Amino acid sequence: MDEFLKGGRGNIYRNKNIVYRPAEKWSKDIHEFLKYLHDNGFDQVPYPYGIDINNQEKVSYIEGDVYNDILPKEIRSDETLISFCRLIKSFHDLGEEYVKLLTGNEKWMLPICTPIQTMCHGDLAPYNIVMKDNEAVGIIDFDTLHPGSRMWDIAYSLYRWIPLMSPDNPENFGSEDDKLRRLKLFIETYGLKVNDDKELFNSVIRRLEYLIDFMVGESEKGNEVFKNHIEAGHLTQYYKDLEYVKDIWIR
Repeated sequence: MDEFLKGGRGNIYRNKNIVYRPAEKWSKDIHEFLKYLHDNGFDQVPYPYGIDINNQEKVSYIEGDVYNDILPKEIRSDETLISFCRLIKSFHDLGEEYVKLLTGNEKWMLPICTPIQTMCHGDLAPYNIVMKDNEAVGIIDFDTLHPGSRMWDIAYSLYRWIPLMSPDNPENFGSEDDKLRRLKLFIETYGLKVNDDKELFNSVIRRLEYLIDFMVGESEKGNEVFKNHIEAGHLTQYYKDLEYVKDIWIR
């Protein structure tokens, strides 16, 4: 029996251990990367089974919990943050090797961002991270995969996981002191090298500005998904979060 899954795009459903998703022009290149990860021992991503005659991509299902919107208290823990940092560090390390194999003819949903250092997932929010016993054990939904810099991926992770959000954001949690402590823990665990904290915050600002521009652009093109997001108030909240980072963290 098919089980329809929430999130993502289009009709996504699961049949036993296989997830079926509408294929796009970039799906084949995403599958090549996922296969590379598995071939190199990184099985915390879906295994790609190809595209069927109905133009449905088939990938393996990763068992665990995925959280949308407000995170439960146990997922806000330092232990969960540490496991997330270790997971994406391993992902980026393998992505750094993979970009050396690219031909330049690959298709991606999002534009390449320079400097090219690794493969960016593009949306490392909690709703794309699979949890087991409060530990990050998997990464899903690779539509936004593209070559780019580590910082580009990390900036959005900081926004979502520290979180660098306005106090009026329903998904926000923690005091500013706690956010600063979590930020330092993230940097230490990932092994991130930065000149100063402003470099990180400016990266988050640029990432949010890009997200806002992308949402508006897609909505103007008639993309119903982003139209719905804007109507639901997501764009307004991104503007508030952007101003929060500028006002509180760029001093």
